[in-house]
Parts: sequence; structure tokens; C-alpha cells
Amino acid sequence: MSVPPGGDFEQLYERAPFGYLVTDANDVLVRVNRTMTEWGGFDAHQLLGRPFRDLLPSGSQLLYETRHLPVLRLQGFVNEVSLQITRADGSLLPVLVNAATVLGDDGEVVEVRIGVLDASNRTSYEKELLATQRTAKNLADRVSVLQDASAAFSGNNTETQIAHTLASILEGALVASSACVALVDASGRLEVVAGTNPLAGRILPDRQLLGSAVLESERTVVVGVSDRDAESFPAVVTALRAARLQTIAVFPIMSDATPLGVAAAFFGRERSLVESETAVVLAVARQASQALTRSRAQEQLAYAALHDQLTGLANRASVRDSIARALARSAHPNSPLSVMFIDLDGFKPVNDRLGHHVGDAILREVAARLTASLRAGEIVGRHGGDEFVVVCDGTGGDAASAIAERIHEAIRRPFADAPGFEISASVGIATHEASDGRVSTDDLVGAADAAMYESKRLGRDRSTLVHV
Repeated sequence: MSVPPGGDFEQLYERAPFGYLVTDANDVLVRVNRTMTEWGGFDAHQLLGRPFRDLLPSGSQLLYETRHLPVLRLQGFVNEVSLQITRADGSLLPVLVNAATVLGDDGEVVEVRIGVLDASNRTSYEKELLATQRTAKNLADRVSVLQDASAAFSGNNTETQIAHTLASILEGALVASSACVALVDASGRLEVVAGTNPLAGRILPDRQLLGSAVLESERTVVVGVSDRDAESFPAVVTALRAARLQTIAVFPIMSDATPLGVAAAFFGRERSLVESETAVVLAVARQASQALTRSRAQEQLAYAALHDQLTGLANRASVRDSIARALARSAHPNSPLSVMFIDLDGFKPVNDRLGHHVGDAILREVAARLTASLRAGEIVGRHGGDEFVVVCDGTGGDAASAIAERIHEAIRRPFADAPGFEISASVGIATHEASDGRVSTDDLVGAADAAMYESKRLGRDRSTLVHV
């Protein structure tokens, strides 16, 4: 309503855009305007005669009595005190309170005049601002974690280093009691390669249950010790309780649709994960998967550079490097070195009549038989075609001849892929026992090759030994 200048000031008081209350010196309400009663859903008679503090919930009463009143009595006024008023329906109204004392002629407090502002919107704004600040901080923290992870992974060259980095980041980012990383091994099982797994040995009947569930679903799984979780993962919950833990969170490590492993965080308290926490861990896990893929690709390239693609044996370059290193050691007294050059007898008819796919199978079987015939530390490689080289470091002529005999016996056995075909081995052995350092890799390989041809000339399936 509009009030003309000089009009009804009582209406200005009653309809002021703020609540107005007056208490006596004892804090008892003696006057209240209509704005205040409407905000609170009261009738005026419900308020008059009551102490102002009775309108406040317990938390605001404590603030009112310990901060508001002492300041008011000390300086005679107080501004913008944040309180809550209990409405008639029991709901709370956030308010800002200004108050001032009125003194009598004797200097004593006669009354206290209180102005009340509705702070609902301000409270909502502050909550929104706080939420925005938290979101901004979470985003900044997430960016920081990802940047740190990217820098850390870039310096990792092996799977173990990458796994240790991931476990450390996971433990720190989630403030976990411990963390570990398990990678899928060649047999398809999960093997812990970094960090600490406090449940190790505690889940005997279904050790891979939780990790397998995570990889199958490709989703994060959080398990606590509640009865509900015990229905789905009874062994895991039993293990958590035994380890005095409350929660485990397991995250998948995937490369596209290929499972690489899992990362697990353990907590000594009940713990749930908000979406932003899960998102940042999965983002770090993706970085780890990229680093793992890169590391494995590099390992494959390094392996391919030193191994024969068909048989998996050391290739020619790798064998020659092994001979060179062995020769360097053989420069010391009493360090003999023997090199065998092996050529298969009867292999060409297999290739010609049964096809190269059978020939390849025979070569792979020969590689396996040669490997099984050797002792630890002895090296076998494919020189090319159906030719193989064996390096026996620390082995003299007699011992090398004994090894060659085992090789003959192994190769003579029938091959299931080539029934009716007789395959044997012609072996040339070059032994170096001097310590003058004058013999080279080419000298040894050439001498062993020539000795092998001598074995063929003498009738095949035999060995010829020469000293270099």
C-alpha cells in the first residue's frame, strides 16, 4: 500500500520490509511488527511477553547469549549477527539481526530495538558459492593429479614402475590406508606387482573374485563390511573384517576392451566414493593403461630385435652378441668356450613334400628339443633356415661333445607332424680354450660351420670337434 507523505507512520512501521521487535531490559518482547509475525507465521499475542531468545533454536541461542548480548551490553549496538528464528510450523528462518539499546535518564537500559532481515536468499547464495568453490577446488585438484600422473608415467619404462606409480597416486588421491596394482599375467590371472595388498592370503577359495568381477563389468566396485555387501562378496567381506578394514575400492585398468589389470584402494573406515573421485582415478588408470601399452610395445620390439619370429629362439644377431661377450670372458684362464653349428639332415624333403607349414612346425619342435637338451646358462639360437647355433660358455671340448650327443638323440626321435620322415642333425663344434684374445666371433662361428660340413661329408647325424 502507498502512504502519502506525513501519513500513517504506524503503517510504515507495520509494513516495513524488515522485521522489527522491541524487548525490555530483560529481553522480553513488548512490541513486534506485522512483517515479523507474517515471516514467522505467528499472531502478535503469541510473541509478546516471551523472551526473544525463545524464538531461537539451541544453536542460535548459544550464539545469541555468548556473542550477541555481551557485545550489545558492552557497546550498545550490534550489527549483522547471523541467527535462525524458529517459525510457528517449526521450520527455521535464517536472519541477520541488528540491535541497539535505548537508555533512560539514569543511564540504564530501557529497551532494545531489534531489526531482523530475511537472509534466506543470502544463505542460499552462500551455499551455492561454497558449492561452486568446492567444485572449482575439486576440478583444480583433479587437473593437478592428472598432470602429476602424466609427468610420472612419462618417466616410467617398465610395467613394475608404472604399477608402483599408479598405486602411489591412488593411495594419495583417495587418502587410503594402502593401495596395490594387479596386472593380468600370461595365464590370464591377476598378479599383484606393486603396492600392498592387506587381503593377500585371506581370500583362499575365490582369490580373484573381486578383480574378476571388476574386469568383467569394466566398472568400479566398492565393497564395505555391511551385510548387503556380504551377500555379493562374502569372502571379500570376511577378509576385510579379518584385516580390520572397512572398505575396498577396485578400479579396472583397460586398454580399449582389453583388460590389463586392476587398481585397489583399502580403507580402515567406512568409505564411499563421489563421482568426481571415481572419475579422476579412472582417468589416471587410463593414463596408466596407455603407459603399459607403450611399455609392452617397446618390450615386444626389443624382443623381436633379438629373437627369431618363428621359433622364439635367439636370432643370429643375438647369438653373435652372446659369443662376443663369452669370448671377452674367455680371455681369462680356465674359461673355455664351445660353439656348435647344427644343420638338420632330411629336413628339405619335409618342406618339399608336406609343405612349409609342416616344415615350420618341425622347426618349432626342434627348437623346443634343443632347449630341453641344454643346461642352464647355455644359449641356443636359430641362425637361419634349418641351421641352429648353441653357445656353451665355460664348456670345453669333452663336455661339448656330450651335449652334442644329447642333441643327436633328441633330434632323432620321430616327429608327429612328419611321420615316416627321418630327421637328424649334423653338428660342428668349435672349442676355444686359449686366453690370448686373438679369436673372434667370426672365427668361432666359421670354424663350427666348417666342422658341421665335415660331419655331413662323413655321413651326417654325427659331430665333428675342432679347437680354435
